Amino acid sequence: MKREVSTMFAIEMEATIDHAGNVHVPEQYRQLYGKTARLLVILDDDSETDALARLSEPALQQIWNNEDDAIYDQL
Repeated sequence: MKREVSTMFAIEMEATIDHAGNVHVPEQYRQLYGKTARLLVILDDDSETDALARLSEPALQQIWNNEDDAIYDQL
């Protein structure tokens, strides 16, 4: 399986996630409005982050346990 190569860039910003799950990007980045983006969420450490961290485990299993990486199991 060939992977498509694309150019990416990263922007670090603080944003608010409202109770409906909408991410509010600061207006200074309005040229990004309407675009699709990959999102990495980094939260301050508190009692809620342990529960939220468990939400990422299934996603990590999909990344780590795939056919492309199976070759490394044989090393």
